[in-house]
Amino acid sequence: MKFKIDRGSFYEALTELSRSISAKAEPQIMNGMKMTAHAEGLTLIVSNHLYFVEKTIPPKADGKLSVYESGSVVVPAKYLVELVKKLPEELTVELIDLHKLSIKTEEISVVLSSFDVDDYPNTPVLDLGKSVQIPGHLLNEMVSQTAFAASSIDTRPVLTGLLVTLQDNKIICAATNSHRLAMRESELENDIEGSYIIPFTSVKEFMRLFHNSKGLITVYICENYLVFKTLNLAMYTRLIEGNYPNLNTLIPADPKTMITVQTSKFLKGIDRASLFNRESRNNNVKLELINGNTLKITSYSPDLGNIEEIQQIIELHGEKELSLSLNSTFLIEALKAFTEEEVTLNFSGSMRPILIKPNSNKRHLHLISPVRG
Repeated sequence: MKFKIDRGSFYEALTELSRSISAKAEPQIMNGMKMTAHAEGLTLIVSNHLYFVEKTIPPKADGKLSVYESGSVVVPAKYLVELVKKLPEELTVELIDLHKLSIKTEEISVVLSSFDVDDYPNTPVLDLGKSVQIPGHLLNEMVSQTAFAASSIDTRPVLTGLLVTLQDNKIICAATNSHRLAMRESELENDIEGSYIIPFTSVKEFMRLFHNSKGLITVYICENYLVFKTLNLAMYTRLIEGNYPNLNTLIPADPKTMITVQTSKFLKGIDRASLFNRESRNNNVKLELINGNTLKITSYSPDLGNIEEIQQIIELHGEKELSLSLNSTFLIEALKAFTEEEVTLNFSGSMRPILIKPNSNKRHLHLISPVRG
């Protein structure tokens, strides 16, 4: 293996991928980064117990990357990144024997010990027949509007991930911790049917790596992995095994009361009401319908005091009496996920979940269970 590369381009790619390596990776080789030089460029791979991340630097006509000999090596990522950071100008990188990598500039020569490349795990083989293309901005939006509702407690592992369902020319992203549910659906041409649970750690890594993706992201289904791939970047994530709850049975029908409010104003009111409760376990706010045209938002802290606010509602349908308490954190996170100016709160009873939907054609909802105030 031998290639010449611009230091800046190399360091940028190394830094992006090195962040995907676990801080306490075991065995030792999992602290490494696999580099493969080939005719199409230089491919870098890092891995942990949940996912692989792969980035390819293509050959550049301006000489930023020139590959002279193909081959692979696995080197300690931490020291490679720090070394490249401190080296000047253009670098010549060459495997000089099975476990030694040479990195040279005009005035500096470094030899870095490497791992046995055969001991590094291989990425799953892509099944080109099981794939679907999704606009990057749409997939990022759907994930960011739902994934935060996943459980942080691993007593039910399936609830700690994001559910992605492909069916009937649509894609659905959903997450729940059994106290709240976030769901977003969008039309998508595909001929694949199936549901896949992505670990939340992998979801966060996906959002870090692909948040600027404007083009199409190709999603492959292979073995027990879901693969997200653009032209020069790929992420292979393991899936959580198990059966996810039937979400359709959780969504209440025929609400007794429907209230339309201004999203940003309501969000600010809930945020103010939660001020005294943010450090306590009881971070609830109470909602009451007053005279059929105003909504009272209140909270109380035995140590700090109470907050009360009255807001005019835009529209009301159904019963004019309402009183319930909700977890303010759940409510704030749900409201932040909406981009619409107005949302409708659907109430089916004092101890039934509240359903929040935007006033648009977008199929997007949040469900929050009330608490005993």
